Amino acid sequence: MNIALIEKVKIFCKLLVESSRCKNLPFHNWQHTEEVVQNSELIGKQEGLKENAIEELIIASYFHDIGYSNQAKGHEQLSCKYAKEFLQEEGVADSKITNVLNLIKVTEAGREPKTITQKIIIDADLAHLGRKNFKVKNAQLRKEWKNSNGSEFSNVEWTSLNITFMEEHSFYTASANSLFSTQKLKNIKALKDSIL
Repeated sequence: MNIALIEKVKIFCKLLVESSRCKNLPFHNWQHTEEVVQNSELIGKQEGLKENAIEELIIASYFHDIGYSNQAKGHEQLSCKYAKEFLQEEGVADSKITNVLNLIKVTEAGREPKTITQKIIIDADLAHLGRKNFKVKNAQLRKEWKNSNGSEFSNVEWTSLNITFMEEHSFYTASANSLFSTQKLKNIKALKDSIL
């Protein structure tokens, strides 16, 4: 694993996120980025991936939401642009750059993953659904939606939207299922209990 490259990617992405509108976003901020990086590495190791694939996952995880620095809609394309330019300047092989860009692209809602690494990054990006801090993360996302695009929901509407999303969602990897599914079910139950 190229630790020096990963550190450069981390520094670049952190500076971009923390010097842009992202620093004021309740959900899509540096903390979310770091959590996705940690989740990707954890799931990747549990899935038995080789270091090269884990490196690509880590790099893609750092870049996956930095397009939010300019815009929310279509941010994945902007994230890819930043990643491609940065990695080319660092002399990274074209094949590795392509893999990283494909990982970033698949984080766009509605995309279907084709490879194990693509499945992992999606699971890593949505791991908060199966974390104990889900309630806090969910409140942050609600606030961000309201502030960013005026999406305002009543408590019942927001809770119902989340229940539907979470019940339709499935983790792609066995490792993510093992790590997050039990808590995810508890989180769904807590949402249902809150509107009874």
